[in-house]
Amino acid sequence: MQYSLYKISNETGKLLTQEIKERPLTREMLDTNDVFILELNKHVYIWIGKEANPEEKKNALVIGKGFVKAHNKPKGTRVTRVVERAEDVHFKSFFNGFYPILKVEHGGSLGFGTNVTANQDMDKLTSAKRKMVENLMTQLGDYTVKVYLNKDGKNQELPEAEYGHFF
Repeated sequence: MQYSLYKISNETGKLLTQEIKERPLTREMLDTNDVFILELNKHVYIWIGKEANPEEKKNALVIGKGFVKAHNKPKGTRVTRVVERAEDVHFKSFFNGFYPILKVEHGGSLGFGTNVTANQDMDKLTSAKRKMVENLMTQLGDYTVKVYLNKDGKNQELPEAEYGHFF
């Protein structure tokens, strides 16, 4: 998917738009003091930093709508205003660093940390998840869990070994 990121800032005294060509996009590129536009094919996101000055915040949506016209975006292109720390999943998916890395702590509980690599021992992670589900089920009482896969409009019960797998 084609996408572009633009910084909107008036730090020079004039409201200017500057394309950011560095890839991959990272969370750190979004400066809390400015406004950014993430341009997709039929969607334009306007990200507003918490510390952006009032002029940038006030003009963000106007700039976004003008951006659609100036870049000859297709009819029906959506313009979405997003504020810092309230980003939706679709917006976040274009940036590395929005999601903390999952780690397994001693004792089997799941926590979040930044000092863990993505190459974790998946058996430990799966085991910890299974223990969490078992603990939850114990707290809920005597329940029977059945998981189904809907295939060709028909529900097929899955064996317990396949619980948690994506199909």
